[in-house]
Amino acid sequence: MATRQYRPSRLRRLALPAVTALFLGYFAYHAFHGEYGIAGRALVESRASHLRTQLDRLKTERRDMEKRVALLSGPAIDRDLLDIRAREALNYVSPNDLVILRPRAE
Repeated sequence: MATRQYRPSRLRRLALPAVTALFLGYFAYHAFHGEYGIAGRALVESRASHLRTQLDRLKTERRDMEKRVALLSGPAIDRDLLDIRAREALNYVSPNDLVILRPRAE
């Protein structure tokens, strides 16, 4: 029975560690620079704080609108607010009103 003896090459011994290092490098890069990585997290947090600010502003606007609607509905209607809304909607002016026309802002 004949056996063949060979000397293992250095390249063959380094193949598995090199492939492993490439995989680790790939995942380490994306752990930092990826969409949900460390750098991406700062963008997500800044976007979240911007959206929280916008949500607070919209909640305030909604609360104001609900107050105005409450004044126009129910048993006690605010007559002044109803008069203002009716004049705006119908483009109505009383003969005793003073009208000041302004140019449109473009």
